[in-house]
Amino acid sequence: MLLRTITGLIGLAVLLGALWAGLFWVFLVTLVAAILAVREFYRFHPPALSTPHPPFPLAPIRPAPKFYRFHPPAVSTPESDSPEAPPSPVQEDGPVPDAATAPAQSFSSPSETSHSDPQGPYPDCPPDPGKASEEGPISPAAEADPAVEPAQDLPAPTPLPALLGTAWVAAFVIGGAAADGVFHLWAISLGIFVGGAFLSLLWLIAFYRGPRWPVALAYLLGGPVYTGFLLAHVMALAQVGEVFFFLDPLYFSPDTGPTIYEVGRNWLLFALLANFATDTGAYLVGRTIGRHKMAPVISPNKTWEGAVGGFLFALLASFLLDRLLNLGLGATWWDGAWTAWNWQPVLIGATVGVASQWGDLLESRLKRLSLLKDSGSLMPGHGGILDRLDSLLFTIPAVYYLFAAVL
Repeated sequence: MLLRTITGLIGLAVLLGALWAGLFWVFLVTLVAAILAVREFYRFHPPALSTPHPPFPLAPIRPAPKFYRFHPPAVSTPESDSPEAPPSPVQEDGPVPDAATAPAQSFSSPSETSHSDPQGPYPDCPPDPGKASEEGPISPAAEADPAVEPAQDLPAPTPLPALLGTAWVAAFVIGGAAADGVFHLWAISLGIFVGGAFLSLLWLIAFYRGPRWPVALAYLLGGPVYTGFLLAHVMALAQVGEVFFFLDPLYFSPDTGPTIYEVGRNWLLFALLANFATDTGAYLVGRTIGRHKMAPVISPNKTWEGAVGGFLFALLASFLLDRLLNLGLGATWWDGAWTAWNWQPVLIGATVGVASQWGDLLESRLKRLSLLKDSGSLMPGHGGILDRLDSLLFTIPAVYYLFAAVL
C-alpha cells in the first residue's frame, strides 16, 4: 500500500508539473504515455492469438468413409461380433435365386479379406489409418483413436509491430496538437487512421505468421485508436482556450482574466480531478457498503454500490471544480456574489461519472481476455500505464465533446 501511494503521488506530481510548465510539456507527457500504452496494448494477445494450434479446421480431421463401409449389416458385420447375427444369405444348397442377394454375392466382408495387400480388395480406396500396414507402425494418436489425425506443432505467432504502433500513436498525438476544433481533429485523425491501416495491412500480409489473423488484425488496428486517438484529445482539450476566445472575448480580461492557455489547462485539470474523484468515490463506497457485484467475471472487486458512489462523487467534484477553476459553467463569483446556477456542471459531472467507469471496465475486459492481471509493471503497485489511463481514455474525450456542445 505504501509503494502504491508513493507511486501515485509521483505520477500526480508529474501531471501537475506538466500542466503548469506549459503546452509543450503537456504534449511531451502525452506522447510518452501514448507510446508506452500502445506497446502494452500490443502485448494483450488473447489465448486464441498467442497460443499455437493447428489452423482451420480446428476439429479433428476424420477420414472419409470407405466404399466398403457401405455394406449391408448382414455382410459387413462379422458373426463373431454379435452372437445373434442373422444367418448368412448363402445356404449350403447354393445361392438363393433372389435379386436381393446380389450385393451379398458381389462384396465380401472385411473380416474375410486377406490382408496381404495393404490396399485391401479395393485399390482405389486409401488404407484405413487405424489398421496396421506394411509401411510402418501405427502412430500413438492413431492407436488411441484411429479416426483422429494427430495435430502438428506450429510456431508461435509473429508479435505485433511495436515500432509501427509507436509511429501511429505519435501521429495521432501530433494531429491532436495541430487541430483547432472538433471537425479539424476528426479530419486529421481520419487521414492518420487510413494511412496507418494501409501500412498495417501490408505488414500483416508480408510478415504475420500465425493462426487467427482476423484477431491479430483487430488488435493491430484497435491499439493505436484506443490509445493514440483517445489521448490526442488531451492536446485538443488543452487548447480549448482558443475556441473560448471566439465565444467570449471579454472573458480574457488583461487585468483579472485568465490567459488562453490557462483556460485549456483548467479544463484539463477539471477532467483529471473529476476522474480522480470518481475512482476515489467508487473505491471508498465499494469497500464500505459494497455488497452486489457489478461484473464478477471482468472485475470481481467492483460493486453496484461503488459505481453509484463514484457517480455521486463526480457530480460533487464537478460542482466544486467549476467554482474553484472558474470554468464559466454554472454559478461563478462575480462582483462579490455568486451568479445564477446553470445545468452544465451536472451534465458534465454525470458524463464523467459514467465514462470513467466504462473505461475502467473495458480495460479490465481486455486484460481478462489475455489472462493478465495487470497491463504491465511500469508503475509499482499500480501495474502498467494502461492501468492508470483506462478511465482517462474515456473521460477526457467526453469532457472535450461536451465542452464543444454546451459552450
